[in-house]
Amino acid sequence: MDREQLERIVTSVPKFRSRWDSFLSEWEPDGEPPWYIGMNELAHYVVDCQSQNSTSELPNLFATIEDILQQPDPEIDRLITIGLFEDIQNIASHREFGPVPFREQLGPRSLLLGKKSKDRNGGSSGANAKRWMSKRLWRKCKAQNSGRSWNQNTDGSDETSGSLFPAL
Repeated sequence: MDREQLERIVTSVPKFRSRWDSFLSEWEPDGEPPWYIGMNELAHYVVDCQSQNSTSELPNLFATIEDILQQPDPEIDRLITIGLFEDIQNIASHREFGPVPFREQLGPRSLLLGKKSKDRNGGSSGANAKRWMSKRLWRKCKAQNSGRSWNQNTDGSDETSGSLFPAL
């Protein structure tokens, strides 16, 4: 893994640095850190920032990612697409705001890679399908108590609009 690219990503979100350093401290003694877990940490941080309306770092993060993706590298492309973008989508899908605020910040290369990943996985990977089903069942139970159709988001839109990577 190109650690220089990862360092650029982390540097673009300075308030995330302590979490990243803790991640490295925990995993580096065992050898190469599990980078997908590191990206999951970043995904949680990004969604938490949106939740707390503390989004000043996010435009720089997504611009840095878009810049990195301009030099195609299959390993970093997969890490960002699967390890970060899909995790952001999954985590945000359980929040009131969903993935839409993040989709609006993705650049053209980010959207293209995300769309390719979504298409390659038939719209969802196996792990994502399990999360989707639990979310769907949760919605069904919640809707029974709210009078809303079970396949609607809280804003009344259909559940299919909740993708970070819409059809291009």
